Amino acid sequence: MDTGIVPELDIIGSAATRAALWRHLRRYYQGKGFRGLAYFLVNRTGKETVRGFTVINRGFPPQVKQKYIDEEWGQKDPGPAYSLLRGQAARWRDVWAKIEPDTEQQRFLEVMSEAGLGDGYNFPVFGPRGRHGMLAVGYAVNEQVLEDAPVDEMHLIAQAAHMRLCQLLPDKIAIERPLSERELEILEWVARGKSNSVIADILHLSGGTVDTYLRRIYNKLDVSDRTSAAVRGVGMGLIAA
Repeated sequence: MDTGIVPELDIIGSAATRAALWRHLRRYYQGKGFRGLAYFLVNRTGKETVRGFTVINRGFPPQVKQKYIDEEWGQKDPGPAYSLLRGQAARWRDVWAKIEPDTEQQRFLEVMSEAGLGDGYNFPVFGPRGRHGMLAVGYAVNEQVLEDAPVDEMHLIAQAAHMRLCQLLPDKIAIERPLSERELEILEWVARGKSNSVIADILHLSGGTVDTYLRRIYNKLDVSDRTSAAVRGVGMGLIAA
């Protein structure tokens, strides 16, 4: 092992909270020239299908987040499945060069290119009891950063961070029916005691849209009311207490 990254691994291994872990990861990858960082918990549901929910998404342009997450274009992205099924780091442009995108995937590529996503890397990470995930970095400061990236080192850092996250998460976490980032966001506001109308104002959504999201949350968490949803979300480690 390159002893130069031992201090990084020590910091990751001693992170006391998820927030501290994310802060260090952002500093590390920004130091490598990558401004965007996203991390997904995922669940393999078929030979070529991976679904999941976003735990963090930091540093990417707002329009990228809007298209990829809020408008759910990310569901058309073949990159996560490609990387996880092969267990290898992958540069985004290389994934597209190796697959034969269908019509929806080609449209995804066009939409995200227009939004300014650019190029980056996927790092699949694996943990105990099926707790797998993927860390993606992008929005590089320049093209040379992508060419010179220490891919093996960055992948090792991603894997170490994922293992630390698995230690920090409660054992009861379930990802069989994952919540989207927007659903997690709404659940967090519910746990803070906010009404649907207040949540709608905060997130600039209609009341009907918030109601729809809440019904999805209840269904996925197998609950029937706001209090139970909040309690279960905290107990599963999906949101902070």
